[in-house]
Amino acid sequence: MKTFTLLLIFTLIPSCASLYTGNYKLADFSVKNQPDQLGEKVQKWEDGLRTKEKKDQLEWWYFDGKLPDGSIVVCYFWKVHFLIDQYFIGFNYSKPGQEDIFKIKYFRSNDVTFLEDSCDVRFGENFIIGNLEKYKIRIEPNDFDGLGFDVILKSQSMPYRPQDGVIKAGNDFFAWLAAVPKGSFKGHFFENGNTIKIQGTGYHDHNWGNTPLQKLFKSWLWFRGEAGPYTVIASELNTLDHRGGYDIPILYIAQDKNVIVNRFGQDGLFTKKSELIENVYRKKNEPLFSNLELLTTDGFFVSIKGEKIIDNTLLFDRAKTPIPLSKIMNTFNIDPHYTRFQSGLSIKDSLGNTFDGYGVLELMDLK
Repeated sequence: MKTFTLLLIFTLIPSCASLYTGNYKLADFSVKNQPDQLGEKVQKWEDGLRTKEKKDQLEWWYFDGKLPDGSIVVCYFWKVHFLIDQYFIGFNYSKPGQEDIFKIKYFRSNDVTFLEDSCDVRFGENFIIGNLEKYKIRIEPNDFDGLGFDVILKSQSMPYRPQDGVIKAGNDFFAWLAAVPKGSFKGHFFENGNTIKIQGTGYHDHNWGNTPLQKLFKSWLWFRGEAGPYTVIASELNTLDHRGGYDIPILYIAQDKNVIVNRFGQDGLFTKKSELIENVYRKKNEPLFSNLELLTTDGFFVSIKGEKIIDNTLLFDRAKTPIPLSKIMNTFNIDPHYTRFQSGLSIKDSLGNTFDGYGVLELMDLK
């Protein structure tokens, strides 16, 4: 679900923090009235362009890959239309024992193209192109100080979305499609003129919406990982109090291309957060937790434990928000953070079998 660095490009008047989260007359989220018209089979057009160049619309396509040595590459192609139209790519590279690298590059509108019938996203010489089964993904090293990669991602699982993938409150919505919950990739990594063959496991998803995310949610936990024969995507989205204050759990468990668990909202799915995060955020920050447990009424139990912080960023800093404005927003107790953990995973299935594995847990604190 990624992705995430400039969620907070918004219209701000410092004297009125309510402009950040929206006023209190906005429609509530309703568990029962979520779109559910598309059917179970995901079509390739769903991974194509879903927004227009209209005010407050946003969209991004995300990929992450894990190499056998534990290195992680992440990229996301963003288009946002808040104060101005902006197009940019964020790129992360994390290698065990080395400092994490984050880079970002902006593009002009005449340097980017999108298709509506499938995923075909091109930013200059960078692209993500595919059809739910196979994707070509390139991060051009000339755009990112000599770092980049060129890989082919092949899906090993069925695409997933909860119902239509749309979480809606009134006319405002945020949507998510896990186009490749689990895949394998091969290709090349570029580093300062050197070319290295790489391969590993990968993931690709796609998000879009029509309002700044902090006007729908106060926070979320999101996880993807593997244990034994199972691939897991788990999440809990926490809506704003003046959007109903709902906690919206999501759980997907697949074995190869068979979906074993598909739960959305309070449909037989229960969650528990634990392990308060301490000495990471400001003292006035709302309590945030690094462990998430999910239990289904048909006997699956998932335990996720955030073990090591590999990215922790004040989003105002990553968005290069002017320092005076950031400090003013802090006086209203608004200090949004993005935190990513290397995480442990344990699954007990409906037959009583237990499997241990690993994954990545992200915590998005939008307030």
